[in-house]
Amino acid sequence: MPRRIDYAGRFEFIRQACFAVVRDQGPDALSRRRVAVELGSSVNTIRRLVAEWADLARLAADHVVARRRAGRLHRRTDDPMEAVGYLIKSLMPEDASHLDEELVWLKLVTCYGLTPSGVEPPGQVRRDFGIAQRGHDVELLDPPVEGAHDAEDRKEQSEDRVRVEERREALRPYFDQHLEDLHVVVGRVLDLLEVPHPRKEAAELMLAVIEGLTLAACMGRISPEDATELAIRYATARQVGFNNIADVLSSPHEGLSPGDGYQQSHQPPRDSTS
Repeated sequence: MPRRIDYAGRFEFIRQACFAVVRDQGPDALSRRRVAVELGSSVNTIRRLVAEWADLARLAADHVVARRRAGRLHRRTDDPMEAVGYLIKSLMPEDASHLDEELVWLKLVTCYGLTPSGVEPPGQVRRDFGIAQRGHDVELLDPPVEGAHDAEDRKEQSEDRVRVEERREALRPYFDQHLEDLHVVVGRVLDLLEVPHPRKEAAELMLAVIEGLTLAACMGRISPEDATELAIRYATARQVGFNNIADVLSSPHEGLSPGDGYQQSHQPPRDSTS
């Protein structure tokens, strides 16, 4: 009797492998061949279940969502300030066990969730170079005569742009959903703190603090525990008599210390005369 294949379990392992590839090598390294290497399986095994890069990226993002939910949600208390702490912790890597999902998320967002400001239009450097070197915009006065290699280069550039846009579209629902979830949780925090309306600015500042501290924790500039503690203290600052972020940061707290990855170069130099 042939052995039954657990396709659901196999698919779950593929999802974990996609997550691991992004964590270790970045989103551009995602491929069915690389996932197969991660699992020690054949490429055909992956091809039977996963179609293309977009599916791999979605699986990595799915695993981020699953890891965020595991042990970080559904904590309850009747104390409003404690509830604020639980809500903030649900948005942040409160300890080292939750750093990897935030790191993978930041890599996905950095590659495919950010857009240029638009202040400098595409091709600006090329135009500036032509003016600086020849005294005029090369494309306006000297239209390029395409050879075979030029046509191939332009085709490749066009395909790259299409590929990047397809990847953006594949991950956009995850980016949009995460932003919506952030606003919902921060709204609940502001409700508990009885922050009066309008409070859009307060919500955006709190999101900036949470996301900035999460980035610092992922970079090893601060421990995840201290990052979460700072975010909670910022959120509850008005309730305990602080007027601004400077008061929050300067208040004594024995637990706050640089993370293990914090470089000595960030520390102020010691006075050799003391």
